[in-house]
Amino acid sequence: MKKTWILVGIIMLLFTSYQIATTYAKYTNEATADIEKTAGAWVIKINDNDISNSNSETTFDIDELIFPESEFVVEGKLAPASSGYFDVVIDPTGTSVAVRFDVTLDVSGLSAYDAINFTAAYRVINGEEVSANMVRTGDHTYSGVISLDDVKNGVASTMRFYIGWEEDETEEGDESDTQLGNIKDVTTKLPVNVVISQYSGETLEEYQ
Repeated sequence: MKKTWILVGIIMLLFTSYQIATTYAKYTNEATADIEKTAGAWVIKINDNDISNSNSETTFDIDELIFPESEFVVEGKLAPASSGYFDVVIDPTGTSVAVRFDVTLDVSGLSAYDAINFTAAYRVINGEEVSANMVRTGDHTYSGVISLDDVKNGVASTMRFYIGWEEDETEEGDESDTQLGNIKDVTTKLPVNVVISQYSGETLEEYQ
């Protein structure tokens, strides 16, 4: 009889151990599934350069501007009262979360050219320049959100920034104008910093 109770005890112990092991395995699997579900894929390209593994931040110098066609200005040149622009294109294809971007221009290098300044920033949507959907969050920082729907549909977002030559009709202004050559001499002094982060619903506060 005593041996029978010992055998029953062993069976009960084995059964209990099995239940604990099964419950732990189920818990572990569910926890892993939750982690995989919440840790979204993160793939970001800025102007075709992959920055996914660089803390999602990059800084580069603008060395080329795009100039609207004009019959009064030589191609590739910036003239008084004219402007050129550059684009920052953010491609989140392969990402699975909404994305926030913060683009900061370092315009300090333009101070040597009194007539040339940063003049405007737009977001390009369906080929049209719009001032909506982008917020000025710093002195020269512009921020916005790429929605989850746009991310899923592989829609790249384009930010457009204009550099303009303000015409000064005074004699001093004319002398200054004649000293300015190709715009490339200026744009090499314009670093651009882009920070990309996961958007979590926070409000983009406008800079005052």
